[in-house]
Parts: sequence; structure tokens; C-alpha cells
Amino acid sequence: MRKTLAIPMILLFVLSLPLPLFSEDISFKGGSTRMKMQQGSEAITLENNAEVQVGSLVLRSTTIELYGKDFRYVQCNGNVSLTDEARGISLITSSLFFDRTEETIMIDSWVELEDTTNQVIASAGRMEFSLQEGIIILQVQARLLKSTDDGAMVCRADFMTFNRDKEMLDLKGRATIDWKPDAYGAESITVNLKTDEIRMEGSIKGTIHG
Repeated sequence: MRKTLAIPMILLFVLSLPLPLFSEDISFKGGSTRMKMQQGSEAITLENNAEVQVGSLVLRSTTIELYGKDFRYVQCNGNVSLTDEARGISLITSSLFFDRTEETIMIDSWVELEDTTNQVIASAGRMEFSLQEGIIILQVQARLLKSTDDGAMVCRADFMTFNRDKEMLDLKGRATIDWKPDAYGAESITVNLKTDEIRMEGSIKGTIHG
């Protein structure tokens, strides 16, 4: 039997309490809420200032849908923001998919990310983020800016892999770095963001100002 419930705003304080779901507890709220409780296709749709919190991670969006077994999946659409003070990250985008079990984030729209832990700001047309591994993959006009003692290091490439824990950055495809005020280019560049060491391979070019 299919059941669809519309929850008015006055009752939302009940839904904002943590629920014992599949992985970490999840709490949610919104200006309006729809719940579909048909067995095997349960779903909760939040609209109007929708917010979901999983551990230290907080998602806000125009619309948020929770679905799948034990509400494993979270889909956000419209004016999406993510903050996670424990991990030191925040981002804004227009659409985001979060797998709570795998702890992975997928974004297929323009995204701007700030990593206060590593003093990094990044942007791209597509992003994959493994929260467990601390690995961020950026594609499509990928750009990463790293704050250093010698000024901002600006990295660009078609494809970037950023390891937050090891502070390593791999750039592939039309990779370039502008830094103090030198410029470097290659098909592949690896940057140790801890030591500011740069390694380049393939069609290397550069300009160094003495």
C-alpha cells in the first residue's frame, strides 16, 4: 500500500531530531516535507530552506530528497551549500549527490570549494569527493589556489586529484602553475603542497623571472 504524507511546517520540530538510520544519524528540516512510505521505495522530500545534517556535515538547498534503503542517498538541487567544520571544508554548487554509506559526494555542476585546513580554494565543472579517503577529483576547467608564504600558487588543468591528508596535488592535461610570478606548463604536474616542490613531465615549458 502506498502512503504519501505531507507534513506542515508546525510539525517539523519532530523531524529535526536525529533518526537512527543506516550509518551516522541524520537530522533534517524544511519549510514543507513530503514522505512516501511505500515499502522498498521510501523517500522524504524537503523543500523551502531544506537542511540535512549527517555528523558534522550540513547540507542546505532549495530541495533535498532522501531515498534508498535506510535513506542512504541524499540528492540536493538548487542553491546548494555544504559545510563541515570538523573537516574544515565548505562548498557551493547547484546540484549535489551524497552517498551516506560510501561517504562520497558527486557534483556535476559548477562547484566552488574552500578547504580551510589546507588553505586551499578550488573550482571546477565537476567534482568527486571521498570523505573517507580525503581525495578530491576536479574536472572541467579545474582550478586550485594554494596560499603560500611567497604568495598564491594558482594551478589549472583538465583533471586534478587533490589528496587532502598527504597535501599532494596531481594535474593532468594542459596543466599550468602561476606562482611568484613565475609560470610553468606541462602535460602532467605534481605538487607537494607541504613543501611547494613541483615536478613536471611531458611538453615542459616555463618562464622564471630573476
